[in-house]
Amino acid sequence: MSKNGRVVEKMNAGFMGRLANRLANWPHLLLAVHLLMLHALAFGGWQVPAVRLLWPAALGLFLIWQPFVAGERRISGRQGAVLLGVVLASTLLLGPWLLLIWCGALAASIGGRVMGTEHRGERAGYLLAFGYLIGLSVLGVVPEISPAAQIDAAVRDSVALLLPLALPLLLLFPARAPQRKTGETFDLFYGMLVFLVLAVLVLGALAYMPIGRAGYIESLFKTSLTVAGALLVVAWAWNPRGDFSGIGSAISRYLLSLGMPLEQWLVHLSEESERNAEPGHFLEAVMQRLAAAPWVLGIAWQMGDKLGELGESSAHCHACTAGDLSLMVYFRHSPSPALRWHVEWLLRLAIEFYLVKRQSQQLQRMGYARAIYETGARVTHDVKNLLQSLQVLCYAAAQPGDPAEVASLLRRQLPQIADRLKATLDKLQSPQREDAQAVAAELWWRRLQDRYAHAGIAWQGEAGGQGSGQMLPGALFDSVAENLLQNALAKRQREPGLSISVAFDGVTLSVTDDGSAIAPALADGLLREPVLSNDGLGIGLYHAARQADALGYRLALAESRPGRVTFALAPVI
Repeated sequence: MSKNGRVVEKMNAGFMGRLANRLANWPHLLLAVHLLMLHALAFGGWQVPAVRLLWPAALGLFLIWQPFVAGERRISGRQGAVLLGVVLASTLLLGPWLLLIWCGALAASIGGRVMGTEHRGERAGYLLAFGYLIGLSVLGVVPEISPAAQIDAAVRDSVALLLPLALPLLLLFPARAPQRKTGETFDLFYGMLVFLVLAVLVLGALAYMPIGRAGYIESLFKTSLTVAGALLVVAWAWNPRGDFSGIGSAISRYLLSLGMPLEQWLVHLSEESERNAEPGHFLEAVMQRLAAAPWVLGIAWQMGDKLGELGESSAHCHACTAGDLSLMVYFRHSPSPALRWHVEWLLRLAIEFYLVKRQSQQLQRMGYARAIYETGARVTHDVKNLLQSLQVLCYAAAQPGDPAEVASLLRRQLPQIADRLKATLDKLQSPQREDAQAVAAELWWRRLQDRYAHAGIAWQGEAGGQGSGQMLPGALFDSVAENLLQNALAKRQREPGLSISVAFDGVTLSVTDDGSAIAPALADGLLREPVLSNDGLGIGLYHAARQADALGYRLALAESRPGRVTFALAPVI
C-alpha cells in the first residue's frame, strides 16, 4: 500500500471512530433508528433483498448502543472476522424466527438496563422501547411465522403505519451518555426473566388459539391478562407480608445457605476470633472448620511465605485472594455457579476477619512502640532535669564559702538526686506504671527549696503550716515542680530580670513568673499533646499532665497574660 493510501485509510478510520463516539452519546437515537429498521424488516421487509441490507446496519447500531462490552475495547482481527461471519450468516438466514428471537433478546437487554438506571426520563424512554418491541413481536413478527396467527390486513397495515409514530417520543426523553470505558449496568437476572415472560406470552397465545378456539387477537389479550396476573401475584409475594418472609428472602436465604448457613459461619468466625488472638492460628482454626463441610474435599491456604493444607486436592477448586493471603477450596464434585458464589462469600468473610485481626495485632505493636517512645522521651526529660540539678550543685560547690555548709548541701541533695535517678530508670522497666508513693508535704517542700536554694526563687508557704501532716505523691510533685521551674529558669535567660515565685499550701502547688504570656496557639495544646517550643515547654509538661490525671490531680495553665503566667497543680475534686 502506498503512503497516500495509508494516509487515506487512517483518515477514514479516524472519521469512523469520531462518528461512532458521537453516536454513542445519543443512545435513544441509536435505539430509535434500530427499532425503525427492525420494523421495516418485521412487516414483510425481510423477504425483499434490498430491505434485508438494513439488517447489517441495524446490527452496527446495536454494537454502538449495546450495554454489555465497554465501548473503547478494541476488537482483534480474529474477533472481527468472527463478527463479520456472524453478520453475513444472519443476513442470509434472516427470517421471522430470527427476528422474533432478536426482538426477545433486545427486549431482555432493555429490561435488564431499565433496572440499573435512576433517571426517570431515561427509564421512561427504555420502557417505551420495550413496549414497542412487544408490539412489533406480537403484531408484526408472529403473524409472519404462524398462518393461524393472522391479523386482518387493514388492521395490520394500520399498525405498520402508525406504530413508528411512537419512535420520535424516544428523543423527548433525556438520554444519559453511556460509560463507554466500563460498559453500562445490565441486570442479567431481570433480562432473562423478561425474555422468558415474552416467550410465555407469544407461545401461550399460540397455544390458546386451538384450545380456546379463539382468534389470535383474543388469545393474545387473554394470555396477556393471565401473564399480568401471574406477575402481579409474584410481585405481591416477593416482599415480606405479615408472617411470610417473601419469595425474595427465601431465594436469598437459599443462596446464602447453599453450602453452609451464613449465620452459622459467622458464629464460627466469632468463636475462633475470641479463642485465637494470633491471626495465623485463627486462620488455621477457621480452615479446619470449613474443611469439615461435606462438599469440601480439601483446603489450601498461603499467608505470605507460610503454606497450609488440609485434605486432598482435586480438579474442581475455587480460589480467593486478598493481598498476600490466598485461600483455595477443593470440591468433591463439580460445583454449581450458586455454590461457587456461596463459597466466595464464606472465604471473603474469613479473609475480612483475618485482616481485622492482623490489623489489630499491628496496632498493638504500634501502641507498644509508641509507649516505648513516650517513655524514652519522658525519661530523657527527667534525666535532663537531674543533670541540671547536678550542675547547680557543682556551681554551688565551686563558689567560695564555708566548706561545712557546702558539704551539708551535698549530703542533703545527692541522696535525693540518686533516689530520683533510680525512680527514673525504673520507668524504663514499667513504662505504664505511675509511681504513687506518698511523702510528707512539709518534707517534700523543704527538699524542693533546698534544691533550688541558689536559683533566686521566691518561696511562698511554710513547711509546717496548712500542709502539716499532709501526704502527697512525691514522684508527681517532683516531676511537675522540676518541669515548671526548669522552664521558668530557661525563660529567665531570655528575659533577664524575670521574677519567679512558688506557692505551696500542702495540697496545691503553683509556679508564677512575671514575664511574657504564652502564645495562644501554644497554650491550647500545651498540656494535651507534645508541642515544639523555644521555651522548652512541650514533652515534659505533657507527660506531667498525663501523670497527674492518672493520680487524681490536674495540671493546668491557671493564668497567662503579660506580667503574670501561672501553672497550678491541684487535686481533682
